[in-house]
Amino acid sequence: MKHKYRKGSSFERELKKLLEEEGFAVVRSAGSKGVDIIAGKDGKILIFECKSSSKSKFYVNREDIEKLITFSKIFGGTPYLAVKLDGEVLFVDPNLLSKRGKHYPISKEIKVISLSFYEIVGKGKQLRIEEICETKKDEI
Repeated sequence: MKHKYRKGSSFERELKKLLEEEGFAVVRSAGSKGVDIIAGKDGKILIFECKSSSKSKFYVNREDIEKLITFSKIFGGTPYLAVKLDGEVLFVDPNLLSKRGKHYPISKEIKVISLSFYEIVGKGKQLRIEEICETKKDEI
C-alpha cells in the first residue's frame, strides 16, 4: 500500500512542479481525502484529483470524483482528473466520465475526452472534428 501511495504522491509533486514552471501558484494537499492540487494564475483556477497506475486499466472511487466536482463548484475552479496511466499523463473533465456502480473505469479509451497539459494551462488548443471540418470548408 505504501508503494501505491508513493507513486501517487510522486505524480502530484511532478504536476505541481510543471504548473509552477508555467507561472501558477500551487498548493498540494498531501494525503488528502479531497482534492490533491489547487493552482491559480491570472484568475484561472484549476483543481486536480491525481491518480496514477502502471496498469492499462484501473478504477476511481465515485466519492473521489464527487468530492472533486463539489469542491470545484464551491471554490470556483475548473476540475480535472489528472491521470498518469501506463506512463502517459491525461487530463479529463470529471463530468465526462461514465460511472459503473461505485467506480469510474479509467483506461486508454479516455484519451478521446482528455486534454493535454498545455491545453489546460492555456497554451494550446485541441481542435475538435467540427472545427477541422469548418476550417477545411473555409479553405475551399
